[in-house]
Amino acid sequence: MKRNHLIRSTRTTVLTLGLLALSCLLGCQRPQGEADLEGQLTDPLAVAGADLERSTEVELVEQMARYRGRYTSQLELLEQFYDRQGNHLKASWARDERDYLRTGPQREYLVIAEVAGPDLRASESIPTADGLYEKGMEQFKKARGSLGGLFFDKKGIMAAKEMFNQLITNYPTSDKIDDAAFQIGEIYRHYLKDFPRAMLYYQRVWQWDPQTPLPARFAMGRLYDDYLHDGPKAIQYYRQAVNLESEYPDNVTYANRRIDELSSQPAQPR
Repeated sequence: MKRNHLIRSTRTTVLTLGLLALSCLLGCQRPQGEADLEGQLTDPLAVAGADLERSTEVELVEQMARYRGRYTSQLELLEQFYDRQGNHLKASWARDERDYLRTGPQREYLVIAEVAGPDLRASESIPTADGLYEKGMEQFKKARGSLGGLFFDKKGIMAAKEMFNQLITNYPTSDKIDDAAFQIGEIYRHYLKDFPRAMLYYQRVWQWDPQTPLPARFAMGRLYDDYLHDGPKAIQYYRQAVNLESEYPDNVTYANRRIDELSSQPAQPR
């Protein structure tokens, strides 16, 4: 019994040393920012006075991303070890697990609109931000295709979304942040079908620029009307669109018609 335990312990030690040696043999390289990762990973909830609000959420999500990156790197190292050992079955296990991490669901626990909050102001013209917005729009138009978004390039759509988010992050005072937020709202609503995120970005449009010329309130009305089937909320935003977005006459006509139709419907039990 003791002998078997000693054998297992010895094998574990040898494998550990072997992986360390292989790590150096393969270049002793880690992805940028991964060095000394163990010392960077902490439990934010264990800190005295830790809150359950935004700062703790941001720290936890960022920490989770670092763990995921380290886990992926270790699986790649394990796959290379087994390939060099000639154990292609176990190498395939590590490869399959790594592929699942890459292709499996990875939720957006936080988006830029949440982290930025409602208090940004679209206050100045910044040429580099304008250029980034135009580049994002070119990518968006190319990726969304035709037929009302029935066929589109999801990878291209995600690239456009990243450009708009980059604009908000890097140029938070640009007068294009409300435009970027509106386009991201459109992406979440029409292409990714993530309605809570779409609503958040639409809301940021008029929060970041109270004088925005963009039809974000009408878009919110359509979202509540077409997808969420919430008549009272749809009416609320349609009325705001009629009062504040009158430069879009077709939208105003549609909103007034839907206000009349929804108002005449009996209230639905909730």
